[in-house]
Amino acid sequence: MFVLALVFLLPAVSARANTVQVPEGSGPVPVVPRGVVCGPAPVGWTIGAENRFVRPPGPDEVGPRVAEVKVAADQAACSRSTNGVTLIATGQFPEIDLASVAFFPDEGRLEMKGQHLKGLQILWQTPQKSGQDVCLDPQPSGKQEQCVVPVGRDLPGDTSLRWMPSRARFDADVVTYDENGTLVDANGFVLRPARVVISNMFPASGSVDVSQGPGRVALVHPETVISVDCGQARCEIAEGVVAVRSFSPIATTVTVRLRLGPRFFLAHGAAQEQVVTATLPLLHCPLAVVSGPPLRDGDATQVIVRLDARCVSGTRLRWLTDGRPAEVLRTEKSSDATFFLLATGRVVSERVTIAVTRADLDGTVIGVVETATIPAPRPRVTLELPKHGPIDFIPTNRDAVLTVVGAGEHARFVPLAVEGAYAVTPAPDHRSYLVRGEPGVTGFVSLRFGYRPDGLPSEFAGTSLATLEDPVQRVLREANVPAPFSTSASGDNALIELVCADAQGKPHRLEPGKENVIPFAERSTCRVLIHRERLRPEDGQQEVVLDVDVTAADGSARGSAGLHERMVLRPGGDVRVIPLKGGTRQFDHIVVRMAHVLDETRYTLGPLTSDGLPAVQWSVTIEGGRARLYGTVSIPAGLYRMTSPSGQLTLNFGVLSRIVKLDRRGKESLLGLELGLMGMGLLQPANTTPYPATLGAVGGVGIRLPLGGSDTAIAIHMWGVYEFRGRYAPDPSSPNADASHWAIIFGPSVSIGNVGANL
Repeated sequence: MFVLALVFLLPAVSARANTVQVPEGSGPVPVVPRGVVCGPAPVGWTIGAENRFVRPPGPDEVGPRVAEVKVAADQAACSRSTNGVTLIATGQFPEIDLASVAFFPDEGRLEMKGQHLKGLQILWQTPQKSGQDVCLDPQPSGKQEQCVVPVGRDLPGDTSLRWMPSRARFDADVVTYDENGTLVDANGFVLRPARVVISNMFPASGSVDVSQGPGRVALVHPETVISVDCGQARCEIAEGVVAVRSFSPIATTVTVRLRLGPRFFLAHGAAQEQVVTATLPLLHCPLAVVSGPPLRDGDATQVIVRLDARCVSGTRLRWLTDGRPAEVLRTEKSSDATFFLLATGRVVSERVTIAVTRADLDGTVIGVVETATIPAPRPRVTLELPKHGPIDFIPTNRDAVLTVVGAGEHARFVPLAVEGAYAVTPAPDHRSYLVRGEPGVTGFVSLRFGYRPDGLPSEFAGTSLATLEDPVQRVLREANVPAPFSTSASGDNALIELVCADAQGKPHRLEPGKENVIPFAERSTCRVLIHRERLRPEDGQQEVVLDVDVTAADGSARGSAGLHERMVLRPGGDVRVIPLKGGTRQFDHIVVRMAHVLDETRYTLGPLTSDGLPAVQWSVTIEGGRARLYGTVSIPAGLYRMTSPSGQLTLNFGVLSRIVKLDRRGKESLLGLELGLMGMGLLQPANTTPYPATLGAVGGVGIRLPLGGSDTAIAIHMWGVYEFRGRYAPDPSSPNADASHWAIIFGPSVSIGNVGANL
């Protein structure tokens, strides 16, 4: 706005400008008063004499119409110069027929004739606003062209108008040359219409309020009036209004005659007049809007007006809003005035006129007020489920907290219920509201809000003066919130239970999160109970996964006994019973886990996702014995005979029986008692030193480490052995000496197999 104003206020300066514009095909023009234009020139542009002049491209030449060139004090300074000038090749200067220029400020258009009008730019400016418009499509009119340029509507008649050729800029630092290379002064672009045609001179109210002394008639275009006459009354123009005084006390109207200045005309049908005459009613009752500016583009807009009590007593009134009937919704009286709540309907204009007439005086206007309207504010809505975070829908099975802002500093929005869609109640904190959709209703709905400004008369506290809709439509559906399964084993509110028989065969609820042991005989009695009747309607549908994993005592999985089932639970219905296949052996370990499915399309997850969805898990072990007796094949790789004759036994093979202690999970202790038969030194020939192959009965202890949950293990043994062999003389010098049949051997082995029973 400020830059455009400079175009009108500042003449062209001779100092170096930031922008130089000249029509296409014109002669060279100076770019800088001193210094040089640094090359090279843009495509189509030519740097002229003394390197200060530039010639623009012709209309048919290739090259940019807006280009940048660098300038410097001399050629030597070009390489380090940072100064530049913008070059603009404008369109051809138009030839405007000034006698044909007609300005219609109320209708927002400018008409003219001439030559080369296409692309012509029109700049208009008033003290309050300004704008720029272009002649896009001139039409032939005889030997000339005719163009209608749209400008701003409701402009004053003395609006400043200027023209510029196409592509030209409107800035204070722009220097403009014509096609002859002559500098054009800013005043050379002033456009003075030959005719200014206005549509009306008086506001829509068309009345004179004389209740407080001299009346005042506002003029739409006071700048066009040079004189005024009011017949028998005395009137004069002051500060843009007609002041009326010295009228008859019984007068109900006043005739105002205005004479317009040269070039100004009032459109009266097809005719145009310079004398405007109007008969205006005199208003004796002050009328005021006490509810603030009405909202524009709102539904069910209402206003509260105040009328003096003396104007109401014994009078039947009719109300008008911009000439349309307005319904009186409510009336409240005070000692000195009466307040009326009026339904104005939808307001679309920037100003609205409210008038009250007396029905008993042929519709004589006794009060009128004109007030500005304001754009309807747009509600900014947030819906949230407590403890679950924001949502983008209206739940039908539980309350959502509704927060709305955007009404402004001196007003507020109040949510309104929509019958058959949703209901609204105040929240306990009195700062927000609770909204819930009607049960069973589906579809989309826009939230509706009442607009309540502050400062209303006390009689109208809590009155909404307009109804506004949230621009976002929201779906009505259930809110599905992950329901807790409950960790209580004895409570009656658990959604999921695991029940197994105890030692007496009676059903027993197992407690989640702890190690549970059931008798081996009752291993097939376990079942999962899903209490759908305990699911709350406000939690909605639940999508859960039931996993059952069974592992043996050695950690191997029993796939046939496992279970994986995904299911959707709905509130209500009977208890669902899911029997478990159970374990088949002692010390089998059963893990039962129920968890919600992480699905954002189904659940309103909110901040729960940071802590994980609700889940519950049971751990069950099938009871077994305290010890285990089993047989295994042992392959010692290298036993060492500790008694004489001592030495290494290179290959050994045998069968052992082993008894070990078991813990509560059926895990064997590492140390066990062993008894068996062992072939020792099998690779050594008989009667060789240090020891021949032999068979022995072994007994002792061994430490056994299973490998990966299989029946294969690595062990280390300490045995006493009795050897089944003949006579053996370990010392050749004493052939009659016989080695003892008893010995102690020690060494590692690999054992395969675990065939036995728990005790």
